[in-house]
Amino acid sequence: MRRHDHQTTQADLTAGAVLAPYLQEQAAEFLRSLRLHRESSAPTDAGGLGAEQASVALRRSARRISGTLHTFRATLDTAWAEQLRTELAWLSGTLAREHAYATRLNRLLEALHALSGTSLPAARKGSDTAGDKERAALGVGAARAGALLERQLTLARTRAHSAALQALGSARFHAVADAVALLASEVPLASSAGAPAEEMLHGPA
Repeated sequence: MRRHDHQTTQADLTAGAVLAPYLQEQAAEFLRSLRLHRESSAPTDAGGLGAEQASVALRRSARRISGTLHTFRATLDTAWAEQLRTELAWLSGTLAREHAYATRLNRLLEALHALSGTSLPAARKGSDTAGDKERAALGVGAARAGALLERQLTLARTRAHSAALQALGSARFHAVADAVALLASEVPLASSAGAPAEEMLHGPA
């Protein structure tokens, strides 16, 4: 009998009763990540690993909130959801640039090192063939290309880091943070959120 009552309770849950707690949980995670980011604000290229991890967590919670607002927009206040989703996409994209440049640099350098490593086998005594010279020249070229890429992408990464810090100090970001803080306590639901969760959420999910 108790099992039947539990199943009935689950079936009777409204869309709002399911959706609101999830959005509030993600909003709380966003605010925790933001606090951690502020406490660990050293540049990532100066060893600020905590700030980098906080930035990843901040982007993750922003993407989850944004994705939920888009997927279940029929159960939410449409104008509010679209506005917040747009601002979260801006924030996530701004924070992602620094990480993207760092990842790109690592991949390119690894590829160049692999290229120069396989192209420069230990020279055998008395071996001075044209092939050996070509491999040596390729190794030198890879090293020069690596140095150039490192300078360019490190500069781009530094600029992206500065842009992210500037964004986090902007009035636009403070408005986003305030909106998420409000979301942590109250979710603006549409009247359709009173419908059964299975009916409103199953299809979009």
